[in-house]
Amino acid sequence: MKCKVCGAELKKAGELCNNCMNKLMKEQETRNDKKVYYTFKKKFVLGYELLKRIEPIGIMILLIVLLLSVDIRFWPYTLIIGGAYIIFGIIYMFYVKASVSKGICSLYRTKLVYNEGVFRKKIVEIPYSEIDEIYYSVGNMQKLFHLGTIMVKRKTRNLFERNFYIEPVKDIEKVFGKIEELLR
Repeated sequence: MKCKVCGAELKKAGELCNNCMNKLMKEQETRNDKKVYYTFKKKFVLGYELLKRIEPIGIMILLIVLLLSVDIRFWPYTLIIGGAYIIFGIIYMFYVKASVSKGICSLYRTKLVYNEGVFRKKIVEIPYSEIDEIYYSVGNMQKLFHLGTIMVKRKTRNLFERNFYIEPVKDIEKVFGKIEELLR
């Protein structure tokens, strides 16, 4: 007889080999894990979010100054463009605040689960057996606001799913200490 999953020869009568059966049991254990040991949220900090987007803001200010310096006839158009940009920027910052505030990471006994999204909910579930490495970094701009980024490297061949980032996280050292404690 052969294993129905991998095709390996079976010594005893059955449907699955020991390797496939062990994988199936681990997947089932991960799916049934419901007890949350630690949870942390992404943190919205207005100054940080504005600094991340400083280039388009600066370009728009430069464009408005150029339009104002060319001719007095462009003042009404400049005010309309500037006002529209400010209104769009405010609405966009509310969207960013909502999306950052929805980012929640929960650590279970066997897996890491990350939820985010305002309109399209996204749930990423990573079993600890798939985690190759987990660490954090703090950039210069993040130091100003006591924020950081948690990076999870996964054992996968898919290049798009290999690295996973949770950013911005407030009090990164404390949060990462809890994560290390649970992963031991």
